[in-house]
Amino acid sequence: MSDGRGGPWHTLRGRMLLAAVFVEALMLTLLVANSVRLLYGSLAEQAQLHASQVSPVLNAALVAPLAQRDYATLQAVLDESRSVGGVEYLAVQDSTGKLVAISGWPRERALPPPDEAFSLADKDTGARFDVRAPIALAGQRLGSVQFGLDLAHIVAARKMLVTQGVAIALVEVLLSTGLLTLIGFFLTRHLTALTRCSEEVARGNYAPHALAEGDDDIGRLGAAFNAMSRAIKERVDELTQALDTREKLAHDVEQERARLSALLAAMDIGILFAGSDRRIAYANPAFCRLLGVDQEVCGTLVGAGLDDVMATSRNASAAAALAGVEEDEVREMALEDGRIVSWHNVPVRSAAGAPIGKLWICIDVTEPRLASQQLLQAKEAAEAASRAKTEFLATISHELRTPMNGVLGNLALLADSVLASEEQRLAMVARQSAESLLRLLDDILDLSKLEARRFELEEADCALADIVETVLEVMRPRAFEKGLVLTSHMLPTVPDVVVTDPARLRQILFNLVGNAVKFTHAGHVAVRARRGRDIDDTHFLLEFEVEDTGIGIAADAVPMLFERFTQADSSITRRYGGTGLGLAICQELCRALGGAIEVDTAPGRGSVFRFSVASRVGDPEALLKNRSPLHHPDAVVPAGLRVLAVDDNQINRDIVRGILERSGHKVTLAEDGSEAVRLAGAQEFDLVLMDIQMPDMDGLTATRLIRKMKGPIRRVPVIALTAHASGSSRPECLDAGMNGFVPKPLRPGELFREMATVLGAPAAKPEGATPDGATEAPAAVALEELIDVEQVQVLVDALGADGWQETLGAFSDSAREHIRQIGEFLKAGKEHHRAAHTLKGLSWNVGAKRLGDQALALEKAGLDDARALAAELDGILGETLGAFETV
Repeated sequence: MSDGRGGPWHTLRGRMLLAAVFVEALMLTLLVANSVRLLYGSLAEQAQLHASQVSPVLNAALVAPLAQRDYATLQAVLDESRSVGGVEYLAVQDSTGKLVAISGWPRERALPPPDEAFSLADKDTGARFDVRAPIALAGQRLGSVQFGLDLAHIVAARKMLVTQGVAIALVEVLLSTGLLTLIGFFLTRHLTALTRCSEEVARGNYAPHALAEGDDDIGRLGAAFNAMSRAIKERVDELTQALDTREKLAHDVEQERARLSALLAAMDIGILFAGSDRRIAYANPAFCRLLGVDQEVCGTLVGAGLDDVMATSRNASAAAALAGVEEDEVREMALEDGRIVSWHNVPVRSAAGAPIGKLWICIDVTEPRLASQQLLQAKEAAEAASRAKTEFLATISHELRTPMNGVLGNLALLADSVLASEEQRLAMVARQSAESLLRLLDDILDLSKLEARRFELEEADCALADIVETVLEVMRPRAFEKGLVLTSHMLPTVPDVVVTDPARLRQILFNLVGNAVKFTHAGHVAVRARRGRDIDDTHFLLEFEVEDTGIGIAADAVPMLFERFTQADSSITRRYGGTGLGLAICQELCRALGGAIEVDTAPGRGSVFRFSVASRVGDPEALLKNRSPLHHPDAVVPAGLRVLAVDDNQINRDIVRGILERSGHKVTLAEDGSEAVRLAGAQEFDLVLMDIQMPDMDGLTATRLIRKMKGPIRRVPVIALTAHASGSSRPECLDAGMNGFVPKPLRPGELFREMATVLGAPAAKPEGATPDGATEAPAAVALEELIDVEQVQVLVDALGADGWQETLGAFSDSAREHIRQIGEFLKAGKEHHRAAHTLKGLSWNVGAKRLGDQALALEKAGLDDARALAAELDGILGETLGAFETV
């Protein structure tokens, strides 16, 4: 392609041809040179290989005649070897360097030096490879042989290869030049046509002649140019049509503007737009109504100054405050006419971000805010109702527990008196019924507190094995009566001490183990615990299983099992009793403790209840510090205490007096807080039992006044006696200065344990002295140390006098047999812990507290300490049997 402005090498076709020929020539030159190099290398290797093969052959042929100095034979061998061809000359020298035979080289002419490396350099007679090799026999050098290999054939082969390669390369370059010239011409033939068409378009012809199209690059270029020409023509046509439709579009825009104005005018939301010059561009009627602008003036606001309009409105102060807002902001303001308006100021910006005005969106939110206030009031009323419900539960708890205190207290006093067998049975039935009613009351109140989330969880270090064992020990009498085996197993992954809420965990276990014992007639009840998954870096789940071999539960009843007041079927309630609240409470407690509960069961197969609680590893030292000696099971209340009992109910006062006076204490009664404060200031007391809710002055106020008195009375221990079931009573009592807390109905065991705790028993009083100067009764202390009087009384009530005597006889025989076995095991050096464990459970079940404690210590002791402890068992058993006879 040439336009006459330069030679052929100035065209695209010429430059492409020159570049292609140069590349082709360069590549062919490299190809020929590399071929010559490879041939030379191959021939050189062959020549060297030939030399290396000739040397040992000549050595073998020349060694014998040289060794024998048979020079004629040497000359004959050389001549014959040279006649084979390829060898230009041969010469043999002896060990002294003397020439002894030569062929193909003048004898008078010196031999050429051997070549150190292979070379095709031209020598005197042509290209030659001179080689010298030693002639040796048995490692002894006899001489040397030198020969020259003729390299003329290698030189000829190289010359022929170079000549042929150059010829082939020249032919290849000529052929390539011709072919590339044809290809260039073919490729660029369309460029001239494209140039002409482009010049026509430049002159204004937007429909030039079409170029040839095809599948190659030039053909696609022509197709693209044709498409561009068509697109330009279509665009020109479109612009022409656009000019025709412009007026129609302007008309449509005007209609849309009218519709938008009608929509904004009909809205209850106020809309105002002002330009960057603070002149109103649009304001709908709703905005005028909210701002207080007359409707007659509203239509003339467009173009008016924003500040002027705001100043003349009936809500000028609010409008002026909003007019000064520049950023995107939402405000609520109370107008002067009492309405509440939500104002949203939206800065309007161009596409480049420059401010072009402001948009106000105004909404009358008076009714929603009034509704919100009503909802808030309703919420506060509901919360007040919830508080009233809580207070009602506390009050009704007090009102229900007060008569229950009288019932249970009198039944306890009645059981301690001498009654006929039938009367004892009736008293026992009445007491059990009252206890069942009290448990029902406790369940309902617990559930109410759980629903209202008005209970507080405690975190304390506790020994998990002790908690489980405590629950099982309480359940053992019932299990013993039914012939059930109670077992527990802690996996090694369970920490010895954990931090959780021990009271709530114990409540869950009591419910589940109690149900398992109740619904199991034969077999066993097992409690297992293991460490579950980690919750975070410090907390993990404690997972429990309570398994029984009881009646099981039908599959269709399992979904309703944890609902309130629900049991598997109505026959359960008739046969076993219960309210259906226990499992519901367990579920709520598990959730509160960060876990869950589920059951795997089937009729006739028994049940496995699995539950988990969140916990973390505890501190064993902290647990030991928290275990005060006052809580030791051997702690007892000193005899002959001076006790001030305060209660507004006559029955309750009589019950407290009866319980305390039977234990050898002196009791002074007070009807209310005022009388209690007066008596505390006038007399000396060792302990105060204070009711909480009383007329005139309640127990909390009375305690605070006692703490403000002068003298020893201000430090006297005060125990709260309350019928409140709400968990908030205990912290209130402690804040008021009380030292202990005993719920009603009173149980003698709980009362005496709390008294021992606050008094620091057994060293609370000087030994052998009472306030009246009388001698303290040591027998009472010894009895309390030896046996659990309350447990014994429960068994006597349940079994009757005759049954109790039979049980004592069986216990005596069994205990002596176990003591004998323990002695034999220790004497033989065998394992004694299982026998001690059995003796411990047997003793505690019948109320032999001291013997059970000794067996517990024996179970945990090593061999040396165990022998000393076992030596005391017979004496403790004898004292225990004697104490049983006094009950």
